[in-house]
Amino acid sequence: MVTSESFPRTLRLLHRAEFLKVQSQGRKVVVEPLLALALPNGRGVTRLGLTVSTKVGNAVVRARIRRQLREVFRKRRALLPAGLDLVLIPRQGAGDAGLEGLSRAFASIAETLSRPRKERPR
Repeated sequence: MVTSESFPRTLRLLHRAEFLKVQSQGRKVVVEPLLALALPNGRGVTRLGLTVSTKVGNAVVRARIRRQLREVFRKRRALLPAGLDLVLIPRQGAGDAGLEGLSRAFASIAETLSRPRKERPR
């Protein structure tokens, strides 16, 4: 059976409030050249939101990075635990990383998010 590699609206974060909730309450994972923020959503499906700053590059570079990240998410979303809202924020070097570099970073983020979180001593 072939899994769908589409990117329907049900797999996207669409509203500003959703982004803000993940950014304020989410778990932070940094793997150069990406910053990932993840928050359980209770829906059973993992959704993706992208925030690409002008610090990353001009409009052409930012659009290319968004396309590449959507492709990586479509092909590798099975690596992520189900039921997360995930916001990916490319860092300054992301324009030079290319598809392969973004793909490796995404796989590392997925591996980190799949591991149980260790409680910090207070």
